[in-house]
Amino acid sequence: MLNNQVAKAVRVALAFGAASTAVFSGNTMAAEGADKVERIEVTGSRIKRTDMEGANPVQILTRDDLIASGIGNVGDILQEIPSVAGAGTNASVNNGGSGAVRVSLRGLGSSRTLVLLNGRRMVASGSGANSSVDLSTIPTAIIKRVEILKDGASAIYGSDAIGGVVNVITRDDFEGFEATASYDASTHGGDGETKSYDFTVGLTSDKGSVVASAYYVQQGSQSSGDRDWSKFSLDMDHTGELSKGGSSAPPWGRYNGIDGSVAGEDCSSFTHGAANGPGQSDPSDFSNPTGYDCWDWDKDTYNFAPVNFHLTPAERYGVFVQSNYEFSDHVRFFSEVSLNRRISDTKLAPLPLAPLAFFGVTNANYSADNYYNQQFGPKDRNGDSVEISDWRRRMVETGGRDTQFRVDTVRAVVGFEGDINDDWGYEVSYIFGSSDSTTKRAGGVNFEKVSQAVGPSFQDVDGSIVCGTVDDPIAGCTSLNVFGIPGTDTQVTQEMLDFISFEAHDFGSNEQQIISGSVFGSAFELPAGSLGMAFGLEHREEKGGDFPDALIALGITSGSSRQETSGSYTVDEAYAEFNVPLLYDAPFAKVLELDLAIRYSDYDTFGDTTNHKVGIKWSPMDGLMFRGTSSTAFRAPSTSDLFSGASDNSPEVSDPCATNPTSFCIADGVPAAGFEPIGDQLSSTLGGNPELQPEEADIFTVGVVYSPEFVDGLSFTIDYWDIELENAISSVGEQLILNKCAESGTYCDQITRYTSGILAGNSSDIDNRNINVGGVESSGYDFNVAYTTDTSIGSLSASLDATYYDDYTITQADGSTLQNAGYYRRNSGDGNFPEWKTNFNVSLAQENWSATYALRYIGEVEENFTNIDPDDLADVNSSFRTEAVNIGGTLDSYDVIRTVDSQVIHNVRFSYFLDNYTATVGINNVFDEDPPYAATGFNDNTDPRTYNTTGRHIFLTLNAKF
Repeated sequence: MLNNQVAKAVRVALAFGAASTAVFSGNTMAAEGADKVERIEVTGSRIKRTDMEGANPVQILTRDDLIASGIGNVGDILQEIPSVAGAGTNASVNNGGSGAVRVSLRGLGSSRTLVLLNGRRMVASGSGANSSVDLSTIPTAIIKRVEILKDGASAIYGSDAIGGVVNVITRDDFEGFEATASYDASTHGGDGETKSYDFTVGLTSDKGSVVASAYYVQQGSQSSGDRDWSKFSLDMDHTGELSKGGSSAPPWGRYNGIDGSVAGEDCSSFTHGAANGPGQSDPSDFSNPTGYDCWDWDKDTYNFAPVNFHLTPAERYGVFVQSNYEFSDHVRFFSEVSLNRRISDTKLAPLPLAPLAFFGVTNANYSADNYYNQQFGPKDRNGDSVEISDWRRRMVETGGRDTQFRVDTVRAVVGFEGDINDDWGYEVSYIFGSSDSTTKRAGGVNFEKVSQAVGPSFQDVDGSIVCGTVDDPIAGCTSLNVFGIPGTDTQVTQEMLDFISFEAHDFGSNEQQIISGSVFGSAFELPAGSLGMAFGLEHREEKGGDFPDALIALGITSGSSRQETSGSYTVDEAYAEFNVPLLYDAPFAKVLELDLAIRYSDYDTFGDTTNHKVGIKWSPMDGLMFRGTSSTAFRAPSTSDLFSGASDNSPEVSDPCATNPTSFCIADGVPAAGFEPIGDQLSSTLGGNPELQPEEADIFTVGVVYSPEFVDGLSFTIDYWDIELENAISSVGEQLILNKCAESGTYCDQITRYTSGILAGNSSDIDNRNINVGGVESSGYDFNVAYTTDTSIGSLSASLDATYYDDYTITQADGSTLQNAGYYRRNSGDGNFPEWKTNFNVSLAQENWSATYALRYIGEVEENFTNIDPDDLADVNSSFRTEAVNIGGTLDSYDVIRTVDSQVIHNVRFSYFLDNYTATVGINNVFDEDPPYAATGFNDNTDPRTYNTTGRHIFLTLNAKF
């Protein structure tokens, strides 16, 4: 139980969103007797102290905020705060997602955001060898509050705390029984239905306590085809015209490199054609089902969008138990145990089977002697069957590419704490965490079997189609027919699918072990107060593994090939921290104190590093406080950064060598006339680098907190941050490699091109493995205004929380810079950075009810979405702007930049309290606001990492507490 002084401070902090809050501990550090004062550990410091306010800016999300939001995942709630930007993944990310939820403070990436549970590290979780925490493994039922430290904290917590720290505080003081049930569904036919249940039991005695909680969440899916804005893949050109786009591998087939004709028209690319193109998604409605048309980009592309999820389904359940027992004032035992399981699904459109064009497979040409090619394939001018090297067919008969992720995360903490004497205390602890995953992927093919299936085949005397030749049949092989019509007796049969398809089974793991010990207390008295100190030692081991299916590792399947990842590292650390009171209750200095911290880290992978922090807090008068910090921070390369096996990637990029190739392009093997690009997704290779060094950052913050005495209940906060990150762990980037090869010949050696045939000049692979390269400079402002007062109709409170991104400049591998603030750069940048992000909340409460209105504003951004020839400049939409692209001092082209609209989301909720029961009903996205269109958006024509994509949802939550 807290004394009145601390309890009051907590209430003030929670009411006003004050700059700091605390992790509560059982440690008492003052003299015995009536004046005994509880000391608390403030987030961003390991020194226990009696006041709440420190030099660090910290935002608080209370338990009431979590429950009343209607959101069952703390990660989704955190992604909505203004200081989060960039590209943190969530359950709305289908292509490239896994159901994990990760947060990116300051837009610096989830790997640069440290996540703690009760001030201690958590194990990374996901599909294996992960570099950040999956926040969906933390159930909301156990959370007392969440504290977001928006400052670098490597001197306090070690690696990863560059963008900031998310510290989840659990309900260690709960007593009694509580159960909560919640139901949530959209108003679009009830899709995205989510059901959640949890119960918590707490027991206490004079000597100890135990709190146990269990939860279950079932989240339903939403499909892209069920929303007007996402049911087509939409393309925009420089005139601003939207068109229905799609894939060049349709169910009606595309067969290239054939010297033929259709109705007297020369033709080299044949198709059965889309009857209702462009962007048709009906795989059974062909314009020429029994014959062939010449391929028409404006008509024959396939709309792959409807099949995809835009909210991925998941099932999550687990338990959490926290306990403590006091043997004496000198020895207290504490423990935490959690077990969580997440089962998530993603669904992509059926496989675009294009062995050569999309997968670089050179030995799967459709044989001129294949029975089905002879009977149904396109013919040359002489009416003969030909060998087809570039054939493309959407395998709609599979129903789609389904992936299921199952991740089990276990964490255990045991330790002892206690008083050494009246002034000093100690803590020792051991942490074990692990996550194990299995991933099941269906809908892919084995190209070795595809090669057999499209090779020579013949009809035997029984009428069966047999692979091989009459003299050399292939036992166990089923010849493939991709020339038929889905939904008819000429479609790809189940027997054909069974032969070429396979189901991949991947395994992954993460493991963490930490042994730590610390002492803390008051060294001696200074005129302004006690000199606080904390010292500690920590040993940490991290392991990670990703073990792909054997066929995936062999690189003979349509699944992105990757090699095994397995590795570990250890780090030994020592830290010291000091809180120095300089002045107290002096003229123009009610409080003036200095915080100092230093941490030494020794890694067995790269060596050692030392980081420090200096903070100052100055309160010249009651209600006014100035604060500032200057620190260094670092991020050590993770197991995946270091040891990740080579893996295939398919980035959406464009090769400037395709049109008007420069001399550098031609020297790299590009035909002088250029080439027709394979598509807008090219293949690249990613991978780890054991020679990586840590990232380093210099961080500066300064802020002011003002609570005027003449307006009771009003507070203002403004904080400025500046982060300079160097030696970034990244890669050159596929688009930059392509651009620089064309401009100056740089990085051409990292591009492998087709040297002959109809794909000559196209890139077959881009080497984009990890290196230390470039950096980031980020700065901006956080604003908070809060007000609370009692009125005749209830207690009224309002708050406004906003972040302004002034600068986010990326220094690229070639030394050039790229501004992200105010931009959405999905490929070349770090994601989405609206200059303004704002949350506004107002609530009115009486003894038995409360009502809340919340507004979330995401400002507009610009996106560089296409590139045009100078001759097309006059046709550019007047609302767009252009930037000249010069190569070798000569105008080459223009980049076209458009504005992605802002999004405003309105939420309302009402709660009613009756004795031990609470009922809450709410509507999220009241006006059913669609996400803005992003021309470079990869999922659903938008950016699901930033915008609300799930539409209007209504939720009901019932809570009983005894």
